[in-house]
Amino acid sequence: MESRSALLKQRVDGHYPTVTHGKGVFLFDSAGKRYLDGSSGAMTASLGHGVEEIADAISDQLSRVAFTYRTQFTNQPAEDLARRLTDLAPGDLTTAFFVNSGSEGTEFAMRAAVAHWREQGRTEKVKILGRHISYHGMTLGALSMSGHAARRPDYGSLLHPFPVGPPAYAFRYARPGESEEDYAARSVAEFEAAVVAADPATVAAVIVEPIVGAAGGALVPPAGYLRRLRAMCDRLDVLLIMDEVITGIGRTGEWFASGEEKVIPDLLVTGKGLSAGYAPIGAVLLRDRLVQTIRHGSGIAPFGHTFSGNPLGAATCLAVLDYLTDHEILANVRQRGDQLETGLRKMAARFPFLADVRGRGLLWGFEFVLDPETRAAPAAGDNVSARFVEECFDQGLIVYPAGIAPLNNAVVVSPPLTIAAGEVEVLLELLEAALERMESEVFSV
Repeated sequence: MESRSALLKQRVDGHYPTVTHGKGVFLFDSAGKRYLDGSSGAMTASLGHGVEEIADAISDQLSRVAFTYRTQFTNQPAEDLARRLTDLAPGDLTTAFFVNSGSEGTEFAMRAAVAHWREQGRTEKVKILGRHISYHGMTLGALSMSGHAARRPDYGSLLHPFPVGPPAYAFRYARPGESEEDYAARSVAEFEAAVVAADPATVAAVIVEPIVGAAGGALVPPAGYLRRLRAMCDRLDVLLIMDEVITGIGRTGEWFASGEEKVIPDLLVTGKGLSAGYAPIGAVLLRDRLVQTIRHGSGIAPFGHTFSGNPLGAATCLAVLDYLTDHEILANVRQRGDQLETGLRKMAARFPFLADVRGRGLLWGFEFVLDPETRAAPAAGDNVSARFVEECFDQGLIVYPAGIAPLNNAVVVSPPLTIAAGEVEVLLELLEAALERMESEVFSV
Protein backbone atom coordinates (compact mmCIF):
# COMPACT_ATOMS: atom_id res chain seq x y z
CA MET A 1 0.00 0.00 0.00
CA GLU A 2 1.36 3.41 -1.00
CA SER A 3 2.17 5.57 2.01
CA ARG A 4 0.33 8.85 2.43
CA SER A 5 2.22 11.92 1.28
CA ALA A 6 3.38 14.28 4.04
CA LEU A 7 3.22 17.19 1.59
CA LEU A 8 0.10 19.38 1.71
CA LYS A 9 -1.05 19.91 -1.86
CA GLN A 10 -3.54 22.32 -3.42
CA ARG A 11 -6.07 19.52 -3.79
CA VAL A 12 -5.36 17.67 -0.57
CA ASP A 13 -6.20 14.24 -1.94
CA GLY A 14 -5.38 15.02 -5.56
CA HIS A 15 -2.96 12.94 -7.57
CA TYR A 16 -0.11 14.89 -9.13
CA PRO A 17 2.54 13.39 -11.39
CA THR A 18 6.08 13.70 -10.06
CA VAL A 19 8.25 15.92 -12.22
CA THR A 20 11.79 14.59 -12.62
CA HIS A 21 13.47 17.12 -14.88
CA GLY A 22 12.97 19.74 -17.52
CA LYS A 23 14.76 20.81 -20.65
CA GLY A 24 13.90 23.88 -22.67
CA VAL A 25 10.13 24.27 -22.95
CA PHE A 26 9.48 20.69 -21.83
CA LEU A 27 8.98 18.98 -18.46
CA PHE A 28 9.14 15.25 -17.83
CA ASP A 29 7.48 13.15 -15.12
CA SER A 30 8.52 9.91 -13.42
CA ALA A 31 6.42 7.88 -15.87
CA GLY A 32 8.39 9.35 -18.77
CA LYS A 33 5.57 11.56 -20.06
CA ARG A 34 6.58 14.82 -21.72
CA TYR A 35 4.70 18.09 -21.18
CA LEU A 36 5.10 21.29 -23.17
CA ASP A 37 5.14 24.02 -20.54
CA GLY A 38 2.68 26.30 -22.29
CA SER A 39 2.15 28.54 -19.28
CA SER A 40 5.75 28.74 -17.99
CA GLY A 41 4.37 27.14 -14.82
CA ALA A 42 2.56 30.18 -13.45
CA MET A 43 3.93 32.65 -16.04
CA THR A 44 7.28 32.25 -14.30
CA ALA A 45 9.71 29.88 -16.06
CA SER A 46 10.31 32.39 -18.83
CA LEU A 47 13.59 30.90 -20.07
CA GLY A 48 12.43 27.31 -19.86
CA HIS A 49 14.16 24.63 -17.87
CA GLY A 50 17.71 23.41 -17.42
CA VAL A 51 19.54 26.49 -18.74
CA GLU A 52 23.20 25.73 -18.04
CA GLU A 53 24.40 29.35 -18.04
CA ILE A 54 22.05 30.15 -15.17
CA ALA A 55 22.94 27.00 -13.27
CA ASP A 56 26.61 27.90 -13.61
CA ALA A 57 26.02 31.43 -12.31
CA ILE A 58 24.12 30.05 -9.31
CA SER A 59 26.89 27.56 -8.60
CA ASP A 60 29.55 30.26 -8.84
CA GLN A 61 27.70 32.52 -6.40
CA LEU A 62 27.06 29.61 -4.02
CA SER A 63 30.80 29.03 -3.82
CA ARG A 64 31.30 32.69 -2.83
CA VAL A 65 28.48 33.68 -0.49
CA ALA A 66 24.79 32.76 -0.61
CA PHE A 67 23.37 35.01 2.10
CA THR A 68 24.05 38.34 3.72
CA TYR A 69 21.65 40.41 5.79
CA ARG A 70 20.66 43.78 4.35
CA THR A 71 21.21 45.85 7.54
CA GLN A 72 24.74 44.46 7.93
CA PHE A 73 26.11 44.39 4.38
CA THR A 74 25.38 45.27 0.82
CA ASN A 75 26.61 42.88 -1.86
CA GLN A 76 27.78 43.33 -5.43
CA PRO A 77 25.15 41.15 -7.15
CA ALA A 78 22.33 43.13 -5.50
CA GLU A 79 24.01 46.43 -6.36
CA ASP A 80 24.51 45.36 -9.97
CA LEU A 81 20.96 44.02 -10.31
CA ALA A 82 19.48 47.25 -8.96
CA ARG A 83 21.47 49.23 -11.52
CA ARG A 84 20.52 46.91 -14.39
CA LEU A 85 16.81 47.06 -13.59
CA THR A 86 16.65 50.81 -13.09
CA ASP A 87 18.53 51.31 -16.37
CA LEU A 88 15.90 49.17 -18.14
CA ALA A 89 12.93 50.80 -16.43
CA PRO A 90 11.12 53.81 -17.87
CA GLY A 91 11.70 57.35 -16.64
CA ASP A 92 13.10 58.11 -13.22
CA LEU A 93 12.52 54.75 -11.56
CA THR A 94 16.01 55.03 -10.15
CA THR A 95 16.00 52.82 -7.05
CA ALA A 96 15.25 49.14 -6.46
CA PHE A 97 14.34 47.11 -3.40
CA PHE A 98 14.34 43.31 -3.47
CA VAL A 99 11.86 40.91 -1.91
CA ASN A 100 11.13 37.20 -2.25
CA SER A 101 7.95 37.11 -4.34
CA GLY A 102 5.42 39.17 -6.21
CA SER A 103 3.09 39.15 -3.21
CA GLU A 104 5.82 40.63 -1.03
CA GLY A 105 6.58 43.09 -3.80
CA THR A 106 3.07 44.53 -4.02
CA GLU A 107 2.90 44.67 -0.22
CA PHE A 108 6.21 46.53 -0.07
CA ALA A 109 4.85 48.94 -2.69
CA MET A 110 1.79 49.45 -0.51
CA ARG A 111 3.94 50.23 2.51
CA ALA A 112 6.25 52.46 0.49
CA ALA A 113 3.26 54.45 -0.79
CA VAL A 114 1.89 54.93 2.71
CA ALA A 115 5.38 55.84 3.96
CA HIS A 116 5.73 58.47 1.23
CA TRP A 117 2.72 60.36 2.52
CA ARG A 118 3.52 59.74 6.18
CA GLU A 119 6.96 61.32 5.69
CA GLN A 120 5.08 64.46 4.60
CA GLY A 121 2.77 64.40 7.60
CA ARG A 122 -0.20 63.18 5.56
CA THR A 123 -0.94 60.18 7.75
CA GLU A 124 -4.56 59.88 6.62
CA LYS A 125 -3.51 58.67 3.13
CA VAL A 126 -3.50 54.91 3.71
CA LYS A 127 -5.93 53.33 1.21
CA ILE A 128 -4.67 51.44 -1.83
CA LEU A 129 -7.39 51.21 -4.46
CA GLY A 130 -7.42 48.57 -7.17
CA ARG A 131 -9.92 47.13 -9.64
CA HIS A 132 -12.66 44.58 -9.20
CA ILE A 133 -11.01 42.00 -11.48
CA SER A 134 -7.41 41.91 -10.31
CA TYR A 135 -4.89 39.86 -8.39
CA HIS A 136 -1.82 41.18 -6.57
CA GLY A 137 -0.83 38.25 -4.34
CA MET A 138 -1.86 35.97 -1.47
CA THR A 139 -0.42 37.75 1.56
CA LEU A 140 -2.92 39.76 3.58
CA GLY A 141 -1.92 43.17 2.27
CA ALA A 142 -1.57 42.01 -1.34
CA LEU A 143 -4.92 40.24 -1.25
CA SER A 144 -6.54 43.30 0.33
CA MET A 145 -5.58 45.20 -2.82
CA SER A 146 -6.92 42.43 -5.08
CA GLY A 147 -10.36 42.29 -6.60
CA HIS A 148 -10.41 38.48 -6.52
CA ALA A 149 -13.71 37.29 -5.10
CA ALA A 150 -12.66 33.63 -5.13
CA ARG A 151 -9.62 34.14 -2.90
CA ARG A 152 -10.71 36.91 -0.56
CA PRO A 153 -13.40 34.99 1.42
CA ASP A 154 -10.82 32.73 3.10
CA TYR A 155 -9.67 35.70 5.18
CA GLY A 156 -13.00 37.29 5.96
CA SER A 157 -12.76 40.50 7.95
CA LEU A 158 -8.95 40.36 8.07
CA LEU A 159 -8.80 42.02 4.65
CA HIS A 160 -9.37 45.68 3.83
CA PRO A 161 -12.20 46.20 1.30
CA PHE A 162 -9.90 48.18 -1.02
CA PRO A 163 -10.73 47.40 -4.69
CA VAL A 164 -13.20 49.89 -6.15
CA GLY A 165 -12.40 50.50 -9.81
CA PRO A 166 -14.02 48.86 -12.83
CA PRO A 167 -11.91 46.46 -14.90
CA ALA A 168 -10.60 47.46 -18.32
CA TYR A 169 -12.40 44.59 -20.05
CA ALA A 170 -13.76 45.64 -23.43
CA PHE A 171 -15.18 42.23 -24.41
CA ARG A 172 -17.58 42.35 -21.46
CA TYR A 173 -17.99 46.02 -20.60
CA ALA A 174 -17.55 48.16 -23.72
CA ARG A 175 -20.87 49.49 -25.02
CA PRO A 176 -22.11 48.60 -28.53
CA GLY A 177 -20.46 50.90 -31.04
CA GLU A 178 -18.18 52.48 -28.43
CA SER A 179 -14.72 53.27 -29.81
CA GLU A 180 -11.59 52.07 -28.07
CA GLU A 181 -10.71 55.66 -27.18
CA ASP A 182 -14.17 56.36 -25.78
CA TYR A 183 -14.15 53.15 -23.76
CA ALA A 184 -10.73 54.02 -22.29
CA ALA A 185 -12.01 57.47 -21.32
CA ARG A 186 -15.21 56.14 -19.77
CA SER A 187 -13.45 53.36 -17.87
CA VAL A 188 -10.94 55.75 -16.30
CA ALA A 189 -13.70 58.27 -15.56
CA GLU A 190 -15.60 55.58 -13.66
CA PHE A 191 -12.44 54.67 -11.79
CA GLU A 192 -11.89 58.33 -10.92
CA ALA A 193 -15.43 58.63 -9.62
CA ALA A 194 -14.79 55.64 -7.37
CA VAL A 195 -11.56 57.17 -6.03
CA VAL A 196 -13.34 60.46 -5.40
CA ALA A 197 -16.10 58.60 -3.54
CA ALA A 198 -13.41 56.97 -1.38
CA ASP A 199 -11.98 60.48 -0.66
CA PRO A 200 -8.59 61.12 -2.31
CA ALA A 201 -7.37 62.72 0.92
CA THR A 202 -7.34 59.20 2.37
CA VAL A 203 -5.98 57.39 -0.72
CA ALA A 204 -2.26 56.67 -0.89
CA ALA A 205 -2.16 54.93 -4.26
CA VAL A 206 -3.94 53.14 -7.07
CA ILE A 207 -2.63 49.73 -8.14
CA VAL A 208 -3.20 48.05 -11.51
CA GLU A 209 -1.79 45.30 -13.68
CA PRO A 210 -1.03 46.71 -17.15
CA ILE A 211 -2.39 43.42 -18.50
CA VAL A 212 -4.53 41.45 -16.05
CA GLY A 213 -3.17 37.91 -15.70
CA ALA A 214 -4.77 35.12 -13.70
CA ALA A 215 -7.79 37.11 -12.54
CA GLY A 216 -8.98 37.83 -16.07
CA GLY A 217 -6.97 35.85 -18.60
CA ALA A 218 -4.63 38.38 -20.28
CA LEU A 219 -7.00 41.35 -20.30
CA VAL A 220 -5.36 44.07 -22.37
CA PRO A 221 -6.66 47.60 -21.66
CA PRO A 222 -7.79 49.85 -24.52
CA ALA A 223 -5.16 52.12 -26.04
CA GLY A 224 -4.68 55.26 -23.98
CA TYR A 225 -6.07 53.73 -20.80
CA LEU A 226 -2.80 53.69 -18.86
CA ARG A 227 -1.93 57.26 -19.90
CA ARG A 228 -5.34 58.43 -18.72
CA LEU A 229 -4.85 56.52 -15.47
CA ARG A 230 -1.51 58.25 -14.92
CA ALA A 231 -3.17 61.62 -15.48
CA MET A 232 -5.98 60.71 -13.08
CA CYS A 233 -3.51 59.87 -10.31
CA ASP A 234 -1.65 63.15 -10.83
CA ARG A 235 -4.91 65.07 -10.77
CA LEU A 236 -6.10 63.45 -7.54
CA ASP A 237 -2.67 63.52 -5.85
CA VAL A 238 -2.35 59.76 -5.43
CA LEU A 239 0.50 57.46 -6.44
CA LEU A 240 0.34 54.90 -9.24
CA ILE A 241 1.60 51.38 -8.54
CA MET A 242 2.10 49.19 -11.61
CA ASP A 243 1.99 45.46 -10.86
CA GLU A 244 4.26 43.95 -13.53
CA VAL A 245 4.93 40.71 -11.67
CA ILE A 246 3.68 38.80 -14.73
CA THR A 247 4.26 41.30 -17.54
CA GLY A 248 7.74 42.50 -16.59
CA ILE A 249 11.12 41.34 -17.91
CA GLY A 250 10.18 40.62 -21.50
CA ARG A 251 6.89 38.74 -21.31
CA THR A 252 5.15 41.20 -23.67
CA GLY A 253 8.13 41.73 -25.97
CA GLU A 254 9.25 44.82 -24.06
CA TRP A 255 11.15 44.96 -20.79
CA PHE A 256 8.03 46.36 -19.10
CA ALA A 257 4.46 46.42 -20.43
CA SER A 258 3.82 49.91 -19.07
CA GLY A 259 6.41 51.17 -21.53
CA GLU A 260 3.97 50.43 -24.36
CA GLU A 261 2.26 53.75 -23.58
CA LYS A 262 5.38 55.36 -22.12
CA VAL A 263 3.74 55.52 -18.70
CA ILE A 264 5.99 56.01 -15.68
CA PRO A 265 4.44 54.60 -12.50
CA ASP A 266 5.54 55.81 -9.09
CA LEU A 267 6.25 52.24 -8.03
CA LEU A 268 6.76 49.29 -10.36
CA VAL A 269 6.64 45.73 -9.04
CA THR A 270 8.16 42.80 -10.88
CA GLY A 271 8.90 39.15 -10.11
CA LYS A 272 8.26 35.75 -11.72
CA GLY A 273 10.27 36.21 -14.93
CA LEU A 274 12.85 38.32 -13.10
CA SER A 275 14.56 35.11 -12.04
CA ALA A 276 12.80 32.94 -14.65
CA GLY A 277 11.85 30.63 -11.80
CA TYR A 278 15.44 29.81 -10.87
CA ALA A 279 15.20 31.60 -7.51
CA PRO A 280 12.40 33.12 -5.42
CA ILE A 281 12.83 36.87 -5.84
CA GLY A 282 10.88 39.98 -6.72
CA ALA A 283 11.69 43.67 -7.02
CA VAL A 284 10.07 47.04 -6.44
CA LEU A 285 11.35 50.02 -8.43
CA LEU A 286 10.73 53.48 -6.99
CA ARG A 287 10.69 56.90 -8.60
CA ASP A 288 13.36 59.25 -7.42
CA ARG A 289 10.95 61.66 -5.73
CA LEU A 290 9.72 58.92 -3.39
CA VAL A 291 13.27 58.11 -2.33
CA GLN A 292 14.06 61.79 -1.87
CA THR A 293 11.03 62.17 0.39
CA ILE A 294 12.40 59.42 2.64
CA ARG A 295 15.96 60.73 2.40
CA HIS A 296 14.92 64.19 3.57
CA GLY A 297 12.50 62.83 6.15
CA SER A 298 13.21 59.94 8.50
CA GLY A 299 15.97 58.51 6.31
CA ILE A 300 14.62 55.01 6.98
CA ALA A 301 13.12 52.91 4.19
CA PRO A 302 10.13 50.61 4.83
CA PHE A 303 11.16 47.33 6.41
CA GLY A 304 12.02 44.35 4.23
CA HIS A 305 12.50 40.64 4.82
CA THR A 306 15.22 38.26 5.92
CA PHE A 307 16.16 37.30 2.36
CA SER A 308 15.70 40.76 0.79
CA GLY A 309 18.57 41.44 -1.58
CA ASN A 310 20.39 38.20 -0.92
CA PRO A 311 23.38 37.71 -3.25
CA LEU A 312 22.31 34.28 -4.51
CA GLY A 313 18.96 35.50 -5.78
CA ALA A 314 20.48 38.64 -7.27
CA ALA A 315 23.20 36.68 -9.09
CA THR A 316 20.52 34.43 -10.53
CA CYS A 317 18.60 37.41 -11.90
CA LEU A 318 21.75 38.91 -13.42
CA ALA A 319 22.32 35.65 -15.27
CA VAL A 320 18.72 35.75 -16.51
CA LEU A 321 19.12 39.33 -17.77
CA ASP A 322 22.41 38.37 -19.46
CA TYR A 323 20.70 35.45 -21.19
CA LEU A 324 17.78 37.58 -22.34
CA THR A 325 20.17 40.15 -23.80
CA ASP A 326 22.84 37.87 -25.25
CA HIS A 327 20.29 35.65 -27.03
CA GLU A 328 18.05 38.53 -28.18
CA ILE A 329 15.07 36.89 -26.51
CA LEU A 330 12.78 39.92 -26.70
CA ALA A 331 12.95 39.79 -30.49
CA ASN A 332 11.98 36.11 -30.28
CA VAL A 333 9.04 37.04 -28.05
CA ARG A 334 7.69 39.41 -30.67
CA GLN A 335 8.13 36.92 -33.52
CA ARG A 336 6.74 33.90 -31.70
CA GLY A 337 3.99 36.06 -30.21
CA ASP A 338 2.80 36.93 -33.72
CA GLN A 339 2.89 33.25 -34.62
CA LEU A 340 0.94 32.24 -31.52
CA GLU A 341 -1.64 34.97 -32.06
CA THR A 342 -2.20 33.85 -35.66
CA GLY A 343 -2.72 30.26 -34.53
CA LEU A 344 -5.12 31.23 -31.76
CA ARG A 345 -7.20 33.39 -34.07
CA LYS A 346 -7.48 30.54 -36.57
CA MET A 347 -8.79 28.33 -33.78
CA ALA A 348 -11.28 31.00 -32.72
CA ALA A 349 -12.58 31.02 -36.30
CA ARG A 350 -12.98 27.24 -36.21
CA PHE A 351 -14.40 26.82 -32.71
CA PRO A 352 -17.31 29.22 -32.06
CA PHE A 353 -17.12 28.64 -28.29
CA LEU A 354 -13.60 30.14 -28.18
CA ALA A 355 -13.91 33.92 -27.91
CA ASP A 356 -11.91 37.13 -27.51
CA VAL A 357 -8.34 36.11 -28.24
CA ARG A 358 -6.32 38.82 -26.48
CA GLY A 359 -2.78 39.46 -25.35
CA ARG A 360 0.64 40.75 -26.30
CA GLY A 361 4.03 39.16 -26.84
CA LEU A 362 3.91 35.70 -25.28
CA LEU A 363 1.05 36.43 -22.88
CA TRP A 364 -2.24 35.37 -24.49
CA GLY A 365 -5.68 34.51 -23.27
CA PHE A 366 -9.16 33.70 -24.47
CA GLU A 367 -12.45 32.69 -22.93
CA PHE A 368 -15.18 30.15 -23.54
CA VAL A 369 -18.73 31.19 -24.38
CA LEU A 370 -21.97 29.30 -24.94
CA ASP A 371 -23.03 31.60 -27.75
CA PRO A 372 -20.72 33.89 -29.76
CA GLU A 373 -23.54 36.36 -30.33
CA THR A 374 -24.74 36.80 -26.76
CA ARG A 375 -21.28 36.04 -25.29
CA ALA A 376 -23.00 34.15 -22.48
CA ALA A 377 -20.45 32.43 -20.25
CA PRO A 378 -20.82 28.78 -19.22
CA ALA A 379 -22.21 28.22 -15.73
CA ALA A 380 -19.64 28.94 -13.05
CA GLY A 381 -20.23 25.50 -11.52
CA ASP A 382 -19.09 23.85 -14.75
CA ASN A 383 -15.63 25.45 -14.29
CA VAL A 384 -14.83 25.06 -17.97
CA SER A 385 -11.40 26.66 -17.69
CA ALA A 386 -10.28 23.98 -15.21
CA ARG A 387 -11.84 21.31 -17.42
CA PHE A 388 -9.92 22.58 -20.43
CA VAL A 389 -6.66 22.72 -18.48
CA GLU A 390 -7.16 19.04 -17.59
CA GLU A 391 -7.81 18.17 -21.25
CA CYS A 392 -4.61 19.95 -22.24
CA PHE A 393 -2.67 18.22 -19.48
CA ASP A 394 -3.85 14.85 -20.81
CA GLN A 395 -2.53 15.89 -24.22
CA GLY A 396 0.85 16.80 -22.70
CA LEU A 397 0.32 20.57 -22.69
CA ILE A 398 0.27 22.86 -19.65
CA VAL A 399 -1.90 25.98 -19.80
CA TYR A 400 -3.27 28.14 -16.98
CA PRO A 401 -6.90 28.52 -15.83
CA ALA A 402 -8.03 32.11 -15.39
CA GLY A 403 -11.00 34.25 -14.52
CA ILE A 404 -13.11 34.67 -11.42
CA ALA A 405 -16.59 33.17 -10.99
CA PRO A 406 -19.03 33.81 -12.53
CA LEU A 407 -16.50 34.44 -15.32
CA ASN A 408 -14.19 31.52 -14.49
CA ASN A 409 -14.11 30.69 -18.17
CA ALA A 410 -10.75 32.01 -19.34
CA VAL A 411 -7.38 30.45 -20.15
CA VAL A 412 -3.85 31.88 -20.27
CA VAL A 413 -1.25 30.63 -22.76
CA SER A 414 2.21 31.95 -21.89
CA PRO A 415 5.05 29.64 -22.94
CA PRO A 416 8.72 30.33 -22.16
CA LEU A 417 10.11 33.33 -24.02
CA THR A 418 12.69 31.04 -25.61
CA ILE A 419 10.13 28.89 -27.43
CA ALA A 420 11.08 28.11 -31.04
CA ALA A 421 8.83 28.31 -34.10
CA GLY A 422 8.47 24.53 -34.34
CA GLU A 423 7.60 24.31 -30.67
CA VAL A 424 4.86 26.92 -31.10
CA GLU A 425 3.38 24.67 -33.79
CA VAL A 426 3.48 21.71 -31.40
CA LEU A 427 1.75 23.85 -28.75
CA LEU A 428 -0.98 24.82 -31.20
CA GLU A 429 -1.49 21.21 -32.29
CA LEU A 430 -1.91 20.07 -28.70
CA LEU A 431 -4.21 22.98 -27.95
CA GLU A 432 -6.35 22.13 -30.97
CA ALA A 433 -6.62 18.49 -29.88
CA ALA A 434 -7.87 19.62 -26.46
CA LEU A 435 -10.36 22.01 -28.09
CA GLU A 436 -11.70 19.16 -30.20
CA ARG A 437 -12.33 17.20 -27.02
CA MET A 438 -14.10 20.21 -25.50
CA GLU A 439 -16.21 20.54 -28.64
CA SER A 440 -17.42 16.95 -28.44
CA GLU A 441 -17.74 16.61 -24.67
CA VAL A 442 -18.73 20.07 -23.39
CA PHE A 443 -20.03 22.29 -26.19
CA SER A 444 -21.73 19.73 -28.44
CA VAL A 445 -25.27 20.38 -27.16
